[in-house]
Amino acid sequence: MTDCAHRSCGTQEKVWLPYIYEGRDRGLKPHPYCAECGLVKNLSSERPYQIGHFMNVIALIRQRYKVAQVQVRLLVLEMQRQNIEDAYGMDRRQQESLFLDLANRYLNVPAKAIAELLAR
Repeated sequence: MTDCAHRSCGTQEKVWLPYIYEGRDRGLKPHPYCAECGLVKNLSSERPYQIGHFMNVIALIRQRYKVAQVQVRLLVLEMQRQNIEDAYGMDRRQQESLFLDLANRYLNVPAKAIAELLAR
């Protein structure tokens, strides 16, 4: 992912895309996109989490399972590299899916346990 400041396009350039509100399809709605990188802005009702939320989940995992500090550091670096807290283009479900994938890659913890702690 790119590290972009996200400058929205003008109102005339918006693209009509499906709009999902509270998990249900609500038809089409004009979506702004970044004039720099082309990423379409997230307009769903599920606002994304800040990176601190995921850090708290990692702390809970460390309390319950044996996880080395180097594993946590690698996971955090990958979350930053993947730009997990990009509120412009990601919704909460996309963030959770990305976090689960990354946590499964770096931690020796069952995926079901990570998902349970993430849902808290």
